[in-house]
Amino acid sequence: MTVIDCTGDGLARGRAHGEAARAAIGTAIEAWAKATLPDASGDIVDYARGLVARTGLLAAMGRHMPDLLAEIGGIAEGAGQPFDLVAALNLMDEQWWYDLRRASPKDDGPGCSLLACPDGNGMVLAQTMDLPAFMDGSQLILRLRPDQGPSSVVLSSAGMIGLVGVNAAGVAVCVNTLLMLRHNANGVPVAAVVRHLLAQPTAAAARAALLVLPHASGQHYAVADRSGATGHECSAAGCAPVALAQGGALLHTNHPVASADLDTKAMELLEEFGSNDRSRERLGKLTDWAAAVGPLPELFRTAPVCVRPQGRHNGQTFGAVQFRLADRVTASLCTGRPDLTPWQDVALPA
Repeated sequence: MTVIDCTGDGLARGRAHGEAARAAIGTAIEAWAKATLPDASGDIVDYARGLVARTGLLAAMGRHMPDLLAEIGGIAEGAGQPFDLVAALNLMDEQWWYDLRRASPKDDGPGCSLLACPDGNGMVLAQTMDLPAFMDGSQLILRLRPDQGPSSVVLSSAGMIGLVGVNAAGVAVCVNTLLMLRHNANGVPVAAVVRHLLAQPTAAAARAALLVLPHASGQHYAVADRSGATGHECSAAGCAPVALAQGGALLHTNHPVASADLDTKAMELLEEFGSNDRSRERLGKLTDWAAAVGPLPELFRTAPVCVRPQGRHNGQTFGAVQFRLADRVTASLCTGRPDLTPWQDVALPA
C-alpha cells in the first residue's frame, strides 16, 4: 500500500503527490493512453487538450473549488507532466460519457457496490471501487492535511485527486457511477465533488454543498456520519434522494433507483453491454447481505461484488474501503481486488 502525505494549500498538496508518485503517474498515463487510443491513432496530449477545451469542466472547478484546480496543477508540476494531461486524467467519470458513443460492445461500463448500515453506536460506509483493468497497479492512499478544513484519508489512483474518502470530522463519502443519467459538460467533475464534500465539517454541510453544485456526470453520492447515511443520484437535472432499505441501510450499485433524468442512448448502450444486468445482480447480493448482516470483508471477496475481468468485460475491482464512523473514526482500505489483497488500517492525519 502506497500512502502519500500531502499538506498545505492546493498547489503544495499537489506537488507532494506529484513528486512522491512521479514514476507511478507516468506509468498510469501510459496505460491510460493505450486504453484511450488503442490503435495509436492519435496523440494522448492532443486528446487530453481536446477533452479540456471542448468542455467547461475545469472552468466549473475554478469557480467552485479553485484550491482543487491548483492541486491538479501541483500534481502536474511535481510529476513533470503537461497540465492538460493530468487534468484530463482527473476527468475519469467525464471521459466515460465523453467517449461513450465511440465505444464498442467489447467495452465494459464502470461499476461499484456501496452500502451503509448502522454499526453499534455509529455507522459503517463501505464500497468496492470497480474500474477498468488497465488502472490496476496505480492504487494509492492520500493522507491530506489542508490549510483549512478537516484532514482526510482518500483512496485514489496515481495522479488523481481522489475517488472516495473519510475526514477527521467523521464525514465519509462514497460513490457509484450512473452513466445512463444526463451529463452537463459545464458542470463540476466527480473527483472534485468528492473532495469538496470531504472538505466540509459536518455531513449536513456536505449534503448542502452537494445539492447546490452543477453536476457534470451522473453519479450516486453517499454521505455518512455516525448518525446515518443519505444517498442522492445527481445528474444534469439536479439530485434525487435515494430511499433507505430496511433497517436504515443504504444500498447502491450502478443503475438508478430514484432519478428519471435518463440519457436514452447511454441507457441503450449499457443494456447492450450487459452493464445494467450486472449492476442489478450486485444490488441483489447487497440486499441479501443487509438481511443477514454478515462480515463485510467476506462480502467484498465474493463474486459478483468482487469483479474479475472475464470474457469481453475488462473491468475489475480496483480497491475497497470500509469507514467506521463512531466515537473514533477509522479507515480500512484494500488497494486491489479484495479476494487477492489484504485490508489495512490507515490512520487519519492529526
